[in-house]
Amino acid sequence: MGDFQVRIRLGDKEVEIRGTREEVLETFDNVDHLVERVREALDTAEKGEPEPPKEATHYPKIKYTDKCSEAVLALLETPWGNTPRSIRELREAMEANAIFFPKTTMSGVLVWLTKRGDLRRLKDPKRGYLYSLNTE
Repeated sequence: MGDFQVRIRLGDKEVEIRGTREEVLETFDNVDHLVERVREALDTAEKGEPEPPKEATHYPKIKYTDKCSEAVLALLETPWGNTPRSIRELREAMEANAIFFPKTTMSGVLVWLTKRGDLRRLKDPKRGYLYSLNTE
């Protein structure tokens, strides 16, 4: 008997089933269950570490500015900024205030503010670099 194969595409992912004709057709008797298991596996692989829901996070309100450094300092001067924050958290807080800067701009500004002595940078093994105001 020859090799029999079927491909199933789910979005931009593809799954291939091979075997004898009987094995593949038997698998299709449970196609709904199979597709659900594949979809769950693909969703889990893509998600990685779950992120907190956006609506559950409350960001501080800051005055609009077109300067990235002013926005970062304004956020970190609030009670929210008392906890060291990652670049992702800072970007989300800025976007919640309708202030948009690319990640590359933000990373450069954070390094510059750290070198200037305005910020402290801490290394967290899970979250990467965290930034807080330098109180020294």
